[in-house]
Amino acid sequence: MKTSDEAYTIMIFRGATTNPLRMRLRKVTMQRALVTAAVLIVVQLGIMAHYVVQTSQVSELNALRTEIVETRGQTRTFSSTIDDMKQRMLVMQELNRKLQTMFGLEPDSVEGIEVNGQGGEEFPYENAAYGEPGQSLDPSNLEDQAVTNKDTSQASLVVNIEQGLVWLDRQASREQQILDNLSETAGERVGRWAATPSIWPVKGHITSKFGPRISPFTGKKAFHSGLDIGSPRGREVKAPASGKVVVAAYDTRMGNFIRINHGYGIETTYGHLSKVLVKYGHQVQRGDVIGLVGSTGKFSTGPHLHYQVAINDKVVNPVQYILD
Repeated sequence: MKTSDEAYTIMIFRGATTNPLRMRLRKVTMQRALVTAAVLIVVQLGIMAHYVVQTSQVSELNALRTEIVETRGQTRTFSSTIDDMKQRMLVMQELNRKLQTMFGLEPDSVEGIEVNGQGGEEFPYENAAYGEPGQSLDPSNLEDQAVTNKDTSQASLVVNIEQGLVWLDRQASREQQILDNLSETAGERVGRWAATPSIWPVKGHITSKFGPRISPFTGKKAFHSGLDIGSPRGREVKAPASGKVVVAAYDTRMGNFIRINHGYGIETTYGHLSKVLVKYGHQVQRGDVIGLVGSTGKFSTGPHLHYQVAINDKVVNPVQYILD
């Protein structure tokens, strides 16, 4: 290559016998060509770098889309779980109300809530993908609308979940209070039921009922404060309910007798026993043997049990407290 101040001469040899090919380029032209080549190289490198960046962004975008899809699926599953928990809570609520009614408690007023979840993708009618008369359908618009509606649906689902969690927390606390009250009431009722006389203290036949009668001792009209149950001497007398023995003694009229305090204002008395098998202060349960039938005391004409029930110090008909 030959150079001069004004131009460059390029010679290309094509063989030993062929004249070389000469190309003469001006210096300015050569410089411009080099600058242009350098610019092209830089532009090419920029394009390649942009492609690499875009490829990385597309990969990240695809990963983000996958994560969003998974999140939406988890959100729908969580929403379905919340609805199922609401259904279970409503079943518990209904059961609690029934138990309150059974225990004679006034059912609380309950805030109702509808559990009728719906779903599916949709579009606002006025901006629907079907378009209005004379409106063209632009695929890009359809995609934008679909994305917008998905975001709106997702946001609505999240709001419903938050509201459902708030309701479940409030309702669970409320139902827990009701269950605590029911448990306390049930405990009281169980204690009262255990303390309420309900069985025959001894097997036999009634020889004298509760109430007015002709006294076998004076022949005059008198009030009989208990129930006389005829039974063989020595037959076991059983406690008709749980309680505490408050009297185990001898009385000239009642003979050997026992009195049991069952609590709740209930007391029972057993007279004319041949033998007392418990002592003062003993705790007895329903069915425990407390004595034996006899005919002790001057107000007895033969072997029998005088059975008496008093509520708040007032005698009542013992038959009302015999269920077996």
